[in-house]
Amino acid sequence: MGWTHSWQRDIELNAAAFDGAVSDCRAVLNASGVALAGFDGTGTPILEPDHIVFNGSAPASCEPFEMARVEFDRRGRPKVWGFCKTEHLPYDLCVQMALIIMRHHLGPAIEVGSDGSMEDWRQAIDLVQKELGYGADFQLTDFG
Repeated sequence: MGWTHSWQRDIELNAAAFDGAVSDCRAVLNASGVALAGFDGTGTPILEPDHIVFNGSAPASCEPFEMARVEFDRRGRPKVWGFCKTEHLPYDLCVQMALIIMRHHLGPAIEVGSDGSMEDWRQAIDLVQKELGYGADFQLTDFG
């Protein structure tokens, strides 16, 4: 079983809030010192106003973190689920920071869960707080 972070979010996220989150992600991910790559562990991360895609740099890669401002759900539900299995690789810290940032900017439009506890998120919370001045109030959701 892999180390996984998950989220439940609205189908369409506010454009200005998502763009603000992407901007903050760009700043914090650059400051993290973690080697990041594109979808498959090669190339460069995508941090655009309408989507984010990154993975650890191969061979320290697993599943990519992907989030688009607008998702599609074939069942017509108002919320969609997402997840990213990181296997505790170094880019796990970046996935956590991105989710803290998303939660800050998008508020109740996104809820975040994890295989880990709040203590497992402490480094990410502290780095976001140090770099951006928020994140200390971040809480995981228990999806049960």
